[in-house]
Amino acid sequence: MNRRNMFTALAAPVGVALTFKASDVFAYDNPRSWPPVRRRIRRPVDIRTSSGRTFWVVPVGLVAGWELSYANRVVVVRETHFVEKAGVRSEVAIVQDMSDKIEQVEITREDTAENSRNLQGSVLDEGDTTTPALASTSR
Repeated sequence: MNRRNMFTALAAPVGVALTFKASDVFAYDNPRSWPPVRRRIRRPVDIRTSSGRTFWVVPVGLVAGWELSYANRVVVVRETHFVEKAGVRSEVAIVQDMSDKIEQVEITREDTAENSRNLQGSVLDEGDTTTPALASTSR
């Protein structure tokens, strides 16, 4: 056996092994992982009218910082409290829309199939740790 034949005999198995190993590397999924993104909790809202008054039907667990979505409009809940109107005590939510307009809407808390589903809320700043949020891996 001369030198050329010996080199071919040794190089062929090494080349085959490297080829099979390279196919594993090329088939590997993208190893990059994004850090989780915190998004506001956004829920859809229904409207109900009772005795001539309009109420927003919101989830029972509604807190300040949630986003509510109704008729292509998204508002952020700033606070909730009780008020008395015409001798009737009702709960109201102070909400702010994207144009910074603040308004007061009467609400009734009730879990329904519609308002129990989560929608994709707006992204929160990384420094904001007090606003209730959901972590998601999508950007």
